[in-house]
Amino acid sequence: MTTPMDPRDPDEARLAELFHDAVSEVEPSDALDSIRSRTKVTPMSARRSNPWRYALLGAVATAAVIGAIAFAGDNLGLTSSDDTTPGPAQQSHHGKPTQGSDSSQSPDSPTPTEPAASDFTVAAYYLGDTPQGVRLYREFDAVTGADKLDAAVHALSATPTDPDYSTPWPEGTFTGASYNGDVISIDLADSSLHDRPSGMSEQVATEAVQQVVYTLQAAVQARAGVQFTMGGNPIDQVLGVPTSEPIANDKQIDVLSLVSITSPEEGDSTSGTLSISGVANSFEANVPWQILQDGKVVQDGFVTAEGAYGNDLYPWHDEVDVSPLPAGTYVFKASTDDPSGGEGGGPFVDTRTFTLQ
Repeated sequence: MTTPMDPRDPDEARLAELFHDAVSEVEPSDALDSIRSRTKVTPMSARRSNPWRYALLGAVATAAVIGAIAFAGDNLGLTSSDDTTPGPAQQSHHGKPTQGSDSSQSPDSPTPTEPAASDFTVAAYYLGDTPQGVRLYREFDAVTGADKLDAAVHALSATPTDPDYSTPWPEGTFTGASYNGDVISIDLADSSLHDRPSGMSEQVATEAVQQVVYTLQAAVQARAGVQFTMGGNPIDQVLGVPTSEPIANDKQIDVLSLVSITSPEEGDSTSGTLSISGVANSFEANVPWQILQDGKVVQDGFVTAEGAYGNDLYPWHDEVDVSPLPAGTYVFKASTDDPSGGEGGGPFVDTRTFTLQ
């Protein structure tokens, strides 16, 4: 069992957010190719049907510049990413005991000490509406758990901070998760979500399973396949999606919103300068933004992402002078560029509410 991480102070927590911005958006590494040679990893179908709309509740965003992260990490004396992924000898397992748990300990044997619960900053993915139906958005949340993987499991059923997001996983859906260096396993409490519920589209079911995959991969900082189990044994399907084999992450461009905001975070407070950042896959790397108050645009501009097209989302960031604006509550809105003028369904959009002091 891995040693639980210490709770982070605010600076370390923010650095952790930046680190996960890089890790959670990388392409599958050579390690995943090795995994696939030993255990079949089943890609999710890219098929989509008409979107099923949830009452949205919560939040996300997506990636930062790795060079800046390395610089910050070196200055704070934190370890590099090479030291963060547990190998097979560093197996992590947390959560409620499953039906397959070993209960044969002698009464005289010392009771294993469960790690003390702490708050961890986790990258949690949630469902949200887009012009192409429901997709995944990401937010960083402080969640209580034995370690980051355990906290990520709890985040899957938590209410997102951004009210535009939602999660289809009720509290108590999962009993825990483990990572052996190759495959992440997540155990369901029962078979109530074996079949796709009435009113849920195939697209939403697919996105919900990918929500679990992306969130747990971000927690362990590896593109490992995710095995759904019940009672410690693989389950053949979840929400009607085949899960008998470990599930790989689908391409970002197929399952993530094509624009996501990292900062400001929902509910942030600032003055003078507003730091804006996120990721996007937008026409010619152009990311238009607006600041609104009571639905009216009070400031706008654009920022250029560090790439365009392909299968990835690319970082963007800027500093915006908001000193001319009076104190109050505002909405920051980022979108993809839409040269079609809405003929293609319109731009992807993400928003954050913030306060100017």
